[in-house]
Amino acid sequence: MYILTGHNNHITIENQSGQHFQLNGELIRGGFIADPTSIQNWHKANEITPISQLEKDQIMTQIMQQTIHSPFKILFAEPGI
Repeated sequence: MYILTGHNNHITIENQSGQHFQLNGELIRGGFIADPTSIQNWHKANEITPISQLEKDQIMTQIMQQTIHSPFKILFAEPGI
């Protein structure tokens, strides 16, 4: 489970370890369309940890599952759209 903090053009994703990253995208009625290319590094204090493709896929799946029954859904844009 992630802590999600929203703004109009990005959402901050934080894990249980206190690491975070900004998920860029666009706020729409009923949710947020996120840009999957913005998932690159975890940040914590002065540490930067790269996010692997496998972890990136897991993060996207978990975020979508976490918000699937919420009135505010987070979906990911298809590449090239």
